[in-house]
Amino acid sequence: MRATPGNMTLRAIVPGEEAALARLFQLYCYDNASWSGEALLADGRYDVCDAGLASYVHAAGHTASWIEVDGELAGFFLTEPGMAGELPVQEFSDFFILKKYRRRGVALEVVRRVLLDSVQTWLVATFRDDAAACAFWQQAFARLAFARVEAYDDPALPQFQLTVLKPAA
Repeated sequence: MRATPGNMTLRAIVPGEEAALARLFQLYCYDNASWSGEALLADGRYDVCDAGLASYVHAAGHTASWIEVDGELAGFFLTEPGMAGELPVQEFSDFFILKKYRRRGVALEVVRRVLLDSVQTWLVATFRDDAAACAFWQQAFARLAFARVEAYDDPALPQFQLTVLKPAA
């Protein structure tokens, strides 16, 4: 069953939901451990600063949003203000879809709603070692009608494949 815009909701993570975000972020880290090599700490968690993660809920210009499908939690995404050289951008910084909802069009629909339906310029940073994420973003760039999709190099961030996106609108 493919997700459709009618059964997917994007909603801001509100104060009081930071602990749920921290728990889901642990699954995100687990998912990434296959390529990142990150090990668990002695307490059984990945090394994530929960206070830093909570700042996406509270800090100006930052966003933390739930992705829900049929009323169930399906993932999250985080954004933050940034720069691509001299160009102010909003960075689509972390994006996670639970495995149950993958390959159903959910991720592409999130990108369509958030990035393509926006008037601002976006920066997408993908770890070069994350083959699945790099493949997803290449497919998204090819399928969605962005006015501009440009590779951006930052010598200080060689681990990232950086892309600047200008929406079609």
